[in-house]
Amino acid sequence: MRLTQDTERRRSRRPGKWLAGGRALCSALVLCSGLPLPARCAEEPPALRVAVSRANSPPFVIWREQQVSAGIDVEIGQALAALLHARFEWQALPRLRIETALLNGEADMACNLSPLQAPRPEPLPQSPGLFDVQDLLAAHPDAAAVDSLEQVPLGSTIGALQAQAYPVLDTLVAQGHLKRDDALDEERMLRKLALERHPYAVGSRQTLSWFTSQSGSEGPAGLASWRLLLGTRAYRCWFSPRGRYEVKYMLAGMEQLLSSGRIEAIVTARSAPALAVVVSVRSPLRQVSRKALAELFLGLRHSLQDDLPALPVMSNGPERQQFFASILKREPAQFRASWAAQQFGGRRKAPAELSSAETTKLFLQRHAEAVGFLPLALVDPSLRIVYMP
Repeated sequence: MRLTQDTERRRSRRPGKWLAGGRALCSALVLCSGLPLPARCAEEPPALRVAVSRANSPPFVIWREQQVSAGIDVEIGQALAALLHARFEWQALPRLRIETALLNGEADMACNLSPLQAPRPEPLPQSPGLFDVQDLLAAHPDAAAVDSLEQVPLGSTIGALQAQAYPVLDTLVAQGHLKRDDALDEERMLRKLALERHPYAVGSRQTLSWFTSQSGSEGPAGLASWRLLLGTRAYRCWFSPRGRYEVKYMLAGMEQLLSSGRIEAIVTARSAPALAVVVSVRSPLRQVSRKALAELFLGLRHSLQDDLPALPVMSNGPERQQFFASILKREPAQFRASWAAQQFGGRRKAPAELSSAETTKLFLQRHAEAVGFLPLALVDPSLRIVYMP
């Protein structure tokens, strides 16, 4: 039978937003209850199209032969697609193309969009902050350690991510004090840093930790162990107001993933803990290897630099287990057994144990010889990061 012009016009407008009318109610029930789709919702929804920035590096996006394989950005998109009972479809795009794709309805969502030097053309709906991403200054082992960007030697080149905004760095670049060397992605930037193409670089905590763990180098061929915290930003996802799915249902799904702990599980599985080994800025210690730290806390050495005594202190907060796993590489029972043998006859004293991270921070601020560990969120300019996992 021949279609009328009206029917043709109606079909030409399809597909519209899948979550409309009765099907919106079905999806809302699925999001709230976690139950299978009822029979009246059996129509297969379209794929959830997730734009992935080509500038993002592991652990956010893991690439295999220039194809998206896994990573935090990908797995969050996959988790939301599962809640919507939809297929997952990724679109690898240049960072500068993603907002346009969302505005035009060419993609449904994108996560982990780095702040741009040029403002976005119009605001996009976004999720609440899902977790924190910290921007850190890293250095080649031969570069001078600093406690602020202002201390970086005049005229130095800083590796950065193309088109990304770094407020303090960009101010110093505009004043002619420093130079930027932009890379297409963080992994390339850090490889250039390891090869000393530039002495410093700004990278996310997660990617820096991944790069260090993959290279397995703690010497002249790798990165210095110290870090300088430059700022913290919230990891979010952005949604298309013209995409296949209504924004309110994607937001509801993201809230469910957050409240259920699914987001935390994805991040924990893919990244090192946000833990920093710190000293007072009055300390002469600038950096230290993981091996030397482990020997200090296990009683196998008494100093870390120039035979100056070092006083190890431990927090009894939840970060304690992270310290055992990522730095000491010991179980708590093994740690206690090691010190029980050394303390026989009063020969040595185990590291002082303090009640909380806040108490540990105060102790470190007051004692220049003390070395301890803290959640990165507690580090401020009074403390110096000498090692991070």
